[in-house]
Amino acid sequence: MIAVGLALTAAAVLIGWCAGMGGTDRAQLRLGLTAWGLNVAAASVFVIAGARGLSGHTGRLELGGLAGLGPASMSVDALSGLFLIVSFGVAVPVLAAAAASANRNRPRLSAAVGAALAAVAVIITTDNFFVLLFGWETLTIAFYLLAGYDRGLPGRMEASVITVVFGKASGAAVLLGALLLAGRTHTFVFTASAVDPRSVAGQTAYALLLLGFGIKVGLVPAHIWMPRGYAAAPGPARAVMAGVAVNVGFYGMWRTLNALGPPPVWLACVVLVVGGATAILGIAHAAVNADLAALISWSSVENAGLITAGYGVALMGASAGEPGLIAAGLVAGTAQMMAHALGKTLLFVSASTIEQATGTTDLDRLGGVARRLPWAGTGLVVGSLTLAGLPLTAGFASEWLTLESLMQQFRVSSLALQLSTAAAGALIALTVGIAAVTFVRVVALTAFGPVRIGEPPLDPGLARPDRQWPYRFGVGVLVAGCLGIGAFAPMQVRVIGAGLLPLVGNNAAGANAKPWVLQPVYAEFSALSPSWLWIVLPAMAAVIAGFSAMFAGRNPFRTRRVVPWSSASPGVDRGVGYTSFGYANPVRTVLSTVLLTRSELVDAADGPAGRTAVPRTYRVDVVDVVERYFYRPLAQALLFVSRSAKLLQSGRLDAYMTYMLIAVLAVLAVVIATA
Repeated sequence: MIAVGLALTAAAVLIGWCAGMGGTDRAQLRLGLTAWGLNVAAASVFVIAGARGLSGHTGRLELGGLAGLGPASMSVDALSGLFLIVSFGVAVPVLAAAAASANRNRPRLSAAVGAALAAVAVIITTDNFFVLLFGWETLTIAFYLLAGYDRGLPGRMEASVITVVFGKASGAAVLLGALLLAGRTHTFVFTASAVDPRSVAGQTAYALLLLGFGIKVGLVPAHIWMPRGYAAAPGPARAVMAGVAVNVGFYGMWRTLNALGPPPVWLACVVLVVGGATAILGIAHAAVNADLAALISWSSVENAGLITAGYGVALMGASAGEPGLIAAGLVAGTAQMMAHALGKTLLFVSASTIEQATGTTDLDRLGGVARRLPWAGTGLVVGSLTLAGLPLTAGFASEWLTLESLMQQFRVSSLALQLSTAAAGALIALTVGIAAVTFVRVVALTAFGPVRIGEPPLDPGLARPDRQWPYRFGVGVLVAGCLGIGAFAPMQVRVIGAGLLPLVGNNAAGANAKPWVLQPVYAEFSALSPSWLWIVLPAMAAVIAGFSAMFAGRNPFRTRRVVPWSSASPGVDRGVGYTSFGYANPVRTVLSTVLLTRSELVDAADGPAGRTAVPRTYRVDVVDVVERYFYRPLAQALLFVSRSAKLLQSGRLDAYMTYMLIAVLAVLAVVIATA
């Protein structure tokens, strides 16, 4: 099955590349649609392979020896099967929707997407670090091509360069960690318990591997590539990058815990705190961003923090020797990853069509878009509710499990672990609250908001995907996934438990207290039934609607319309109601320490003579605190080193030979000293 899937992606890459070599528009479109169809078929094959692996039918593709780097093969066990199902399960509807928007302007996009899919499959199924790094570098190149595909647009080349730089950094960290392990085991094959994780070499390898995988998922401080890279990529590619490809980073984290075992206490503490900090920073910027694509991209940073917080609980449990905590953290993290994959791909697929039809992603210029583009609008609403973690969606149970797992810190005796978990729990709780505010803004003021003056009209030709069956199939499947997992969350947890068998055994089964009831693995701590909420909440809504109709008179849906409040300030344009910018202003104020909010009220210089009411403009600016205080000084230091290094370039051969001799002597001295 693995070989068939890789062959299909290879064919998609070849045909998609040929689509951009010229010919008639009809021929290009036909080749592009064929390539997208092959990508859909490949993703379907990988889903089937994952399901077989999850059920115990392990497939294996032998690659032979790798010139002294150990035997290599590609296989599907329970864990890799689970990740194949999650990653390629959302890829199928995404690729179907992308095929509906295929056009001659982006003929080779399907080829770059096919390369990314092949790399994801290789990373998830290989058992050899060298093959994993080959897939990792392929994915980095694919990300570079996707982020810079529309290179004629502003900011695309910069985004692609930043994306590839961080991709190379993540690959370097994984390579160094793998070399440290190979130096002790004399093979690149994943070997459980081959190195003591509490030794210096083991701790260093553990930290390097988690660093490399953390860069790929966008953890602080390596998050700055993600908002730029996602927003720069073409619409269909964003969904593949955010909902499919990013999961390889989480797979690497899960597999590292499986291979190396309990981490040192300090590393578990770092992962917990970094997860919480990433979540709050990501949602803070998403909450105040006025661009739909950038908002969703920053939300990906937030979700990476949520998932990593659950993984941090698992590391805490492994370090403390508590199998129940390992299961609680991994179940929560995996459930959150599934909710993120569904919600994020649905949002990006919907935003892609909205951007294509209107020519903008400015939230204040997209009022009432759900009424104009019903299928894209439905995806925008359901995806937003899922990522907000509201009841009846997949995000509700996953966020509840994450918060409950973070409340188990009393089960460990280490004060450092207790404090780190408490800090992460507080940050995650704040993040969950702000996420609800963030996506209410998208639903209420964008999807169903008022149509404002100056909004761009729909282009009937460019809005065509919203009326095509492949796009409607893709959106429908993703919407059904977001709502269906919310209704059948206990079944989801059972599937997750089967995938986590190599890591936690049967301990994950404790998350199901009884039919249709969930608990954070430990019995009698707390319980929740997301399935029953599908009965209780609609019933309560029906009762409230009945009472409202009974006592509200003839028209219970009558709306009282008044002039919007403008804080009694003269010269302020009232508009037609709240704007997304205005709605986000409290978040800018409350989180001014995180966002470094700077605001000013500017009087218009050309106001009408003789008027007391002078038109005013309110300007607000927020910045990424990590970029300003970490990367900018780092960039200046690197530029200084680069300029200093140029002084060594004298052009004299004897000087260069002297430098080489000094370097060789230094290496020999280090080798002799450490022998």
